[in-house]
Amino acid sequence: MRSNKNIYVGAMSGTSYDAIDVSILKIEKDVTLDFFHSKRIPNSLRTRIKNIIESDSVTLNELGQLNKKIGYLFAQAINESIELAKLNKNKIKCVAISGQTIRHDAASANPFSMQIGDPNVVSNETGLIIISDFRNMHISLGGEGAPLVPEFHNELFHSSRKSKIILNIGGIANYSYIKNKNHFWGSDVGPGNALMDAYCQEYLDRPFDKDGKIASKGKVNSKELRRLLFHKFFKQKFPKSTGKELFNLNMLSKQFIKESPENILATLVEFTAMSVDKSIKANNHTFDEFIVCGGGGKNNFLIKRLAAILNNEVLLSNAYGYDIQAIESMAFAWMGYKRINNQVMKVQLGKNKFNKGLLGSIIQAKP
Repeated sequence: MRSNKNIYVGAMSGTSYDAIDVSILKIEKDVTLDFFHSKRIPNSLRTRIKNIIESDSVTLNELGQLNKKIGYLFAQAINESIELAKLNKNKIKCVAISGQTIRHDAASANPFSMQIGDPNVVSNETGLIIISDFRNMHISLGGEGAPLVPEFHNELFHSSRKSKIILNIGGIANYSYIKNKNHFWGSDVGPGNALMDAYCQEYLDRPFDKDGKIASKGKVNSKELRRLLFHKFFKQKFPKSTGKELFNLNMLSKQFIKESPENILATLVEFTAMSVDKSIKANNHTFDEFIVCGGGGKNNFLIKRLAAILNNEVLLSNAYGYDIQAIESMAFAWMGYKRINNQVMKVQLGKNKFNKGLLGSIIQAKP
């Protein structure tokens, strides 16, 4: 008898590590977002995650403890979402989780990506099938382990008549180029909110520059901007990936950090916007529509600067009926759908080179 389970759940915490986002999808012929919920990560845990990422040092005991704590937090977020959605767990086929990335090194001799949030805990606490560790299989198949979303962006936004760029602005920015149903491409392109948010948290005692209001009052430091845009990351071949272990406050010059908050944030906004433009031009990607998702879509000044630099209208994914914060957790729900149904995904190796494979490991704690 054919299973009537067509509900898939995706849960992830991105490079901003501010919340666990949960999307509940119905997947039949089309992908439908039924429910979205975001659970804040407590400040104490955020501080521990930040310290591990930026210091590149942690004891084995602390790592093990934090792995369990994040796992319990993921389980709470998932259970809360299911309860708020008034959903019967019997209708859920699987839950796909990303975990919290604390180290991503795809350029070393032995590339890897490390996430914490024990999926065994999540499976036991939710009583559901959990699929996790997508990134390391992506790397094993020859990919970068990030971004994982281009194929999902293609599923959601492709059009036979219009080429599109889907820019995700999280802590790190990545974009997907969608030419048509069978032609898509994706790469990390530089900092998203990482530097702006880190500066606000470290020096202004606030989580971020709301709407970019502080940045909008400042002047760009052209010298610092040029220095940042000549960083070695921008000389690496596409596709590529990166993380906060690279894009953090340590990359800013000591002289620059003494400037006014307005000038510093104006420069960092420009850096984020120009790194996107620089990557698009380097890949000769022409497009009909430019769509933004991710938390950076809430920064009105950043969106304004993107539109000006690109000389193009910039739309938010909300215009297509998808909350800007939901897209990435939706992607993991869809990847869970692909894995549990043994459907291969494309792994990008180069500009027009792909491998194929099953991404994700399946855990079922309860029969």
